[in-house]
Amino acid sequence: MPLKTRAARVGSMDVNRMAPVELRVFALFAAAAAAGERITIREVAGLAGPNGRTIGSRSAMSIAGDLVDSGLLALSPPLTAVGLDGPIEVSVAGRGTAEPAPGPTPPSPVLPRPSSPLLPELREPTAPAAAPPTRSARTAPEPRLSKEARRPREPKGPRDGEQTGLKRFGVLTVPPGLPEPLLAELTAIVEGFRAHQAGGAADLTVVAELTKRKAAALTLWADAPYPLGTGLVRAEADRARRAYETTLQQLAQQRGIPWESARPGAEPGGHWAVSGLGEPVRGALTYIGRTAPGTAPVSRLLALVCLLRGVGSGVANLTGPDLRGVCGKEAELAVGELTASGWLTVDVEDLLATEEDPVGCGVPGAEGFSLGKLPRTRSSGWVARLISHKKLRKQPAHVRLAALGITAHSDANGAARVEVAFLTGLTATTAEQVTADAETLVAEGWLTEARVEHGELRGRIAPEHLIYVEALRTNTPVQTLQAAAKAAAAAAEAGTVPDTARA
Repeated sequence: MPLKTRAARVGSMDVNRMAPVELRVFALFAAAAAAGERITIREVAGLAGPNGRTIGSRSAMSIAGDLVDSGLLALSPPLTAVGLDGPIEVSVAGRGTAEPAPGPTPPSPVLPRPSSPLLPELREPTAPAAAPPTRSARTAPEPRLSKEARRPREPKGPRDGEQTGLKRFGVLTVPPGLPEPLLAELTAIVEGFRAHQAGGAADLTVVAELTKRKAAALTLWADAPYPLGTGLVRAEADRARRAYETTLQQLAQQRGIPWESARPGAEPGGHWAVSGLGEPVRGALTYIGRTAPGTAPVSRLLALVCLLRGVGSGVANLTGPDLRGVCGKEAELAVGELTASGWLTVDVEDLLATEEDPVGCGVPGAEGFSLGKLPRTRSSGWVARLISHKKLRKQPAHVRLAALGITAHSDANGAARVEVAFLTGLTATTAEQVTADAETLVAEGWLTEARVEHGELRGRIAPEHLIYVEALRTNTPVQTLQAAAKAAAAAAEAGTVPDTARA
């Protein structure tokens, strides 16, 4: 706000409210008045402003005029009659530079202290105040009480409606209203994890048991009605369940036993099919057996190939050689059945006529099946490798489907157990034909033995074909394992260690 406006409102200018540049101008005029010297506007214009530059003659003239109008300064001659270089006599607060009259000296007015730390203090000397007490005259401070001597604070009790006990469970805030048994279980789980961490040594058995209890408790919590049970609680319950399975897998690896034997629900001494890639492959085989696309075994085999190629995108790319490699001479029959049932959408003639350029086949029948990109690619490659094996490529479609079902249900040692009813749905044949297919696989050397007991086909994969089981267990392409086996065999003959063995 301009100085004239402030002076008009309050009658006099408040020095403590001046801007820094106004204080500098006022200080320069006051210093000149105190020294009895004259000053020019050009000298005032040479003062430095807040930005480091000089304020200039125009600003100096304007600020000086505001100070005169406010009554803080009296200039002679007036600004209107003097130029930039004309000497000016300054009087501050009604005092001029003339000699004071004889007599008692009146008390000097005390000028306000400027707020800027860059300006000198303008306060004139006042009457001497009482001298501060010396150090020796000061009273000694009272000694502070020790922590033991202080009065301990009384613990505050819970407020009305405030929850006591467990407040947090991991990332979750424990809300009031949970059942007491569930709260007790959550508290026991927290104390169990703390005790395990305090012990120092990691015990996977204890971790597995605590994680199992955690998953069960969070599931009960998530099943509670809203607002107790929320989606975040459900997500934490699923995460705890996956952590439990991971801990079991680590425990099985530590004990040197198959991981499948340690999975939840596995019976001691039972049969445990390989996990890893085996789970999505078995899921695809189960889907084909349940949906039963077509009535011929070759239609089921083509549907399996199209399912693994088209899941997710809804389009399976096939060429003529692909089709003939899967279906042989029954390609037209298989495509016709699948397209007639609506399971596959493609022009039969275009598909049969193509050689190099793939034809996109719509797979509406795959809408009820889901699979990730990597498992889909690995599963499709595994199926293609197995059905094109030299011992199986010329076999009928139902024999190759039986080989797929039996191999996918093998454990890490090659022992296979699969329900006969599952194989009949997969191969679109009867139980007698499934038994005959198993005998054919034994004759071809894919299996070393096969028998049916209590509606279950039990067999054993030949040692030279266990690489297909290992590919499922380790989620590794078959060709990668084959290349590693060849490198190891070549290194053994040369008496060296292959790079894969060093790694």
